[in-house]
Amino acid sequence: MTQSHQSRIQASVRAFQTASDTLVGALDRLNDDVATRSPQGGGWTAAQIGWHVATTNDFLAGLITGAIPHAVPVPAGFEENPAVFSNLPAKVETFAALVPPATATRAEAIGKMRKSTADTIQAIEGLTPERASGYAAKFPFGLVSLYQVADFIGGHVVRHQAQLERAISPV
Repeated sequence: MTQSHQSRIQASVRAFQTASDTLVGALDRLNDDVATRSPQGGGWTAAQIGWHVATTNDFLAGLITGAIPHAVPVPAGFEENPAVFSNLPAKVETFAALVPPATATRAEAIGKMRKSTADTIQAIEGLTPERASGYAAKFPFGLVSLYQVADFIGGHVVRHQAQLERAISPV
C-alpha cells in the first residue's frame, strides 16, 4: 500500500526537521575556534559544513517550489526507484554555487541554517500531489521525483552531520 500524500510530506518534514535541529544544535554547542578550525587532513570546517547545508537546503527548496526551474515533467512510464539513494557515492563533488566560503563563521552558519530550515519546511509542506509525483530532477545518482527530493533533503543533512563530527574530532 502506498503512503498518502499528506503522510509522505509529514514524514519528509519530520526527518528533515529532526536532522536540521541536530545539526544546528551541534554547531550551537561549538565555540567559534572549533567551528572555524580546519580539520586534520583537510576538508571543510564545521561552520563551512553548516553554511553548505543551509545553501543546499535553499537550492533544493527552490527546486521543489519551482523557483529554481530544474524540475522537469516525469517521462512517460517513470516510476520511482526506491533504492535510488543507495547509489550515492561516498563522496559527492558539490556544485560551485554550494561550496562554502573559507571565511564562513559559526554564527553565519547557524543563522543560515535556521532560515533555510523554516523555508525548506514551507517548501515541502507546499508541495502538491501533482507536482510531487509529476515532476522529477536529475541527480548524479539518478532521476528522482520531487517526493524523493523532499526525502533527500533530510538525508543530506544527516550525511553532513557525520562530516561535522569528523571535522571537529581531535584525530
